[in-house]
Amino acid sequence: MAFRELSPAKQEQLLRFRQLEQTIQNLRIQLSEISRALSEIEMTKKELKNLDTEKEVWKTIGSVMFPKKVGEILTELTERTELLELKQKSFSSQEAQNVKRLEELQARLSEDLGDLQPSN
Repeated sequence: MAFRELSPAKQEQLLRFRQLEQTIQNLRIQLSEISRALSEIEMTKKELKNLDTEKEVWKTIGSVMFPKKVGEILTELTERTELLELKQKSFSSQEAQNVKRLEELQARLSEDLGDLQPSN
């Protein structure tokens, strides 16, 4: 059965299903990027903790490098970690909610479209 042959309500459900799939995929990409950033921050913090907190290192901001004390950078990295972990928790929650909606919609679509299949 072609998409055009479906009722407008079923077409709308199918479009919503596709949108939910795309939303979930985007959330998973963002979660992956957050995970990568958290790993990178953790490695950086591990290396910086081996240095005296008053020692100056170079921090890149855009395309310019500035001297900054290790202690200040560690504080910034800790704050950044906290922010990323909040985002991660929020995105994970959104992903779970969307997966649940997707599964419910998939069940309805399977049931509805199954009713439309010709019986032999």
